[in-house]
Formats: sequence, C-alpha cells, structure tokens
Amino acid sequence: MKEVKFAIIDIETTGGGIKGNKITEICVLVVQNGEVINEYTSLVNPGTEIPLYIETLTNINDKMLIDAPKFSEIASKIQEITRDCIFVAHNVNFDYNIIKAEFESLNLSFQRKRLCTVRLAKKLIPGLFSYSLGNLCTSINIPHDNKHRAYGDCEATVTLFKRFIDLDPDYEVFKDFLNQKTAASYLPPNFRKSDFEKLPSTTGVYFFKDKDGIPLYIGKAKNIKSRIKSHFQEKSNRKYSLMQATYSIDYELTGSELLALLRESSLILKYFPKFNKAQKKVSRPYTLTSYHNQKGIEQFVIHKNKVSPVSWMKFYTREEAIKFLEFLCQEFRLCPKYCGLQAGVAECSHYKINDCSGMCRGEIEVTEYNQRVSRAIDYIHEYENSCLLVEKGRTKTEKSFIYLKKGRYAGYGFIENSEELSEPSQFDNYLIPQENSNYADRILNSYLKNKKHIKKIALEPQEKAAELQKEEWFG
Repeated sequence: MKEVKFAIIDIETTGGGIKGNKITEICVLVVQNGEVINEYTSLVNPGTEIPLYIETLTNINDKMLIDAPKFSEIASKIQEITRDCIFVAHNVNFDYNIIKAEFESLNLSFQRKRLCTVRLAKKLIPGLFSYSLGNLCTSINIPHDNKHRAYGDCEATVTLFKRFIDLDPDYEVFKDFLNQKTAASYLPPNFRKSDFEKLPSTTGVYFFKDKDGIPLYIGKAKNIKSRIKSHFQEKSNRKYSLMQATYSIDYELTGSELLALLRESSLILKYFPKFNKAQKKVSRPYTLTSYHNQKGIEQFVIHKNKVSPVSWMKFYTREEAIKFLEFLCQEFRLCPKYCGLQAGVAECSHYKINDCSGMCRGEIEVTEYNQRVSRAIDYIHEYENSCLLVEKGRTKTEKSFIYLKKGRYAGYGFIENSEELSEPSQFDNYLIPQENSNYADRILNSYLKNKKHIKKIALEPQEKAAELQKEEWFG
C-alpha cells in the first residue's frame, strides 16, 4: 500500500455532536509511504457564535474568525486535496460526518473510504487504559503540542499513524479495516467488531452499557443485530453521544415481540438509562362499568377518577375507550345511547353504528336487551380472567408464556413445547414473577386488541385454591 495516499484530518468545531455542528478550523496532512507530501490548514468562519466552553478549550474565538473563509470558500480545496485519498482521523466518524454535512449543506457530495486511528490503536497497541489522542500519545511517547488545535492534533495523529505503519509493515491490519463491508465501519470506537458479530438476529431486548457495565440505553427489536446496526448508522447528536459512551452491548432473548415490549418497559423503569427518553406519563385510566338506569336498562359508562363497585378494563385515552364501546355495540347489537356514545338524544343517530338494537325507540324488551349486555360483559370478563398468553419461544423447541393474573401482568416464563399449560401447578416452576405497571397494562391492551391470532389459555377454576397456597409466586 506504499502508493496509497492517506489524508489525515483534524477539525475543530462549534461543539456538540454531529447535527448542526460547524467547522471552525481544519487541517489536512496527506501521507504517502510514511511521508507528508501535501498539507492544508485554515480557520473557518462557521457563521455562528462559538460557545464559551469551546473557546476555552481551543482558544479560537469569534474575533479570530471574522475574516476567515467560510466552508463554501474552501470546499473545492478540501475536495481536491483529499481526492483519491483514504480519509483518516482519530475517531473518524466524527470528523468525516461533520465534513460530509458541510458539503451536503452546499448540495455537494463527499464520499471517501475511512480509516480510524482509534481502532488501529486498539488492534496494534492493545491493553491501554485510554485511547483518547492525548492519553495515547502520552502512553507511547509521541509529542503532542498545541492540543485542541487542528494542526497540533493532526500532526500528532500523523506521528501516531507512522508508528502504526512500523507495527504493521505489510498493512495487513490496515487492509482488514479498509475491506470491512459490514456495520463494523460504523462501530462505536470502544466496541469490538467481534462482539458485534456475536449479536443474535432474533427477537429480544438489548442494552448499550458504559465502561462500568451500567445501562445507557435499552431497546427492543425483532432482529437485535439489525436494529443495533441501524443505531450505529444514525447521525443525530444524541446517538453520537451514546456511541461514544458505549463499551459493550448485552441482550436478552424473548422470542415473543409482546414479551420484548414488556421487558423493555420494565427494564427502563428499573434502570432509568441516561439515553432513554422517559416513558410517557400514563395518566389515571378510564374505567368501563355498568349500572341499571331508572328504566331497568343495564347501561355502560366510561368514568375516570371515580370509585365503582363494578368496573372492568382500563383505557389510557378516551379514544381507546370509545373505540372499544363501538366494537361492543356492533358485535352484540347494543344501543349507542345506552353505551355512553351519545348523550342528549331521544333516538340513536351514531355516525358509525347503523344497526342499533332499537332499545332507544322501544323496539325491544328490556329483558332481551339486558341479555345482550350480559353477553357483552361475559366477553369483557375474558380480559379480566387469569390466563396465559402463549407465544414463540427463544428456540424452536420452547414456547414463551405471559401470565395475566385477573387480567393484570404478573410474570412470564419459557417452557418446552411438549409441556402442557392449563393450571398454575404446570407452570409455577418456570414463572418469573413481575410487577405490573400502567405501562404494562397499556402494552397488553393495545397488543390484545390488534393481534387477534394470539393463543390464549384460560386457567382452570381451581387456580383460586392454588393461589391461596402459592401466593409467594407473585411476591
């Protein structure tokens, strides 16, 4: 690779991540066969004020940049000097993506092969405490003057790069990195390619962790490996900061998408990871109940913040509740007026439900109508009864189950396909108890309404007696 040219680059910026970050200084040193053959250095007017903490770090201030060229004025020079070169930088994705964004703001394309000196250092000089440019230079006795200025950092990177050539004279490690066609080229600087290759392409939850093993971000995915790869390729400032802080990625297989959703929610509540957006506050739920009005008609009503001796189901928006009531009306031919869907009308005239039972017009006996309501309540009870939701397992030989105790999430587990599931004695040894939450309620409600094919096993009546003896299952 002696004929190959490497454009070793360093930039100073206005600060922050990648999105919206502007260049204030750039240095390009072109190296071929271990020697610098071309160079370019310039301050750059970013068109915005420099934050005080950046000024303190770099000693570059607004006054220095008043007469400096804008990036649009030097873009052609950067294109020219880096043409036919491999783009090299310490933590290359930062420098490369900011320069690329500057070109894109001018409706220009910038594409170069990349090589990261952080990754080269970890491969060729393993075992160091830190791979920041300053600490790395100190560790291997490389002069590093004028830190946090483009030319000073770039000059130190060139010396470091020459050291790598001495350690890899046949460029075997260089070639390996340059020929990577996978997400490895986008990997966080502290995350190993070998660890990425071990990630599964199945359903579950995953954890981005810091150097101390503390979760930074928790997510769920049908394909863990593919989803994590997409994180690497996102260019938001938040994702950039996450990648910089990530040292390892762990995962937990679920097999079931529903279980992955539930595990993600409970784990976020447990760890409160720094880079997870706070779970949306779930307000006090709307509750469905019924009562006999003065005419003896059993009438449905949705209420909030009220205590009722009889109530079923939880809804976290009024829209969810109304949608379910509309379903009951259509499925069991009930009257919208007596389901709380219309008020202040003598007869129903609902925009969606055209086959009203006629109760509002006196076309049906109260007894017959109440029987229809009773059948609807029986249907509702299916949601409230203890049951198991059976889904795919982590392997082909097992299945997963989600335990709903009186309609509320109480735990999950995995069991061999050959095992029967119909009462607690058959699954209690496999049950992993969980605390319910409003988030779990909402996930389950939404999933059960949209996934009609899910296998549901109602538990035998003797469950109640068993629960009295085995209350410890549930904590």
